[in-house]
Amino acid sequence: MTEEIRLAIGVPSSGFVRAGFAHSLANMMGHLASVGIQSRPGATLLIQLNMVEGSVIHMAREEIVTRAFEQNSTHLLFLDDDMVFSADILDDLMAHRKPMIITNYLLKTENPKFLTVDMDSREILTSKKSTGLQVAQSGGFGVSLFEMEVFKKTPQPWFLPLYLPEVKKYTTEDVPFFYRTRQVGYTTYVDHDASKKIAHIGNKVWEWNRL
Repeated sequence: MTEEIRLAIGVPSSGFVRAGFAHSLANMMGHLASVGIQSRPGATLLIQLNMVEGSVIHMAREEIVTRAFEQNSTHLLFLDDDMVFSADILDDLMAHRKPMIITNYLLKTENPKFLTVDMDSREILTSKKSTGLQVAQSGGFGVSLFEMEVFKKTPQPWFLPLYLPEVKKYTTEDVPFFYRTRQVGYTTYVDHDASKKIAHIGNKVWEWNRL
């Protein structure tokens, strides 16, 4: 039987996308249209693009998943609008046939560090020597692939941040999500090779006295 992949691409956005993101998305769609998913030879591919605009990121992600269910999708690819990625990035992620695959990228801070952490909450580094998959506790959604069964088996709300009274701050939406999926038996993997094909776009202000 021919494998049927019904892919929902989810883009949460504040309303403005980076030129680099638009270029990456166009290249990826062209690649998929011309050769399909080469790591899944013979598979048929149907793509739905869901861009949800709003200022509350976890609400946008919930809406994206809801739409993916309505479209009877088998997979969801999150692409954040401040990411750039190679045209064949989906090939890399699909090849593993894992329910959850994320990529590792740097935070947009003055002293950047990688967003993904291991099961001991230590930063996972992606270096020239890093390759293959590594189990992660949590990471970012910037370029990430999920089988829809993850959302079927994980109770809502999927992306609701938590309040940390000891520091009087809220978490981001990603850490609680990966905790909730872990509670129902899923493992998060970070793909080091795919991580070398993406980048995180940020802003920097150049002033005369900052050399």
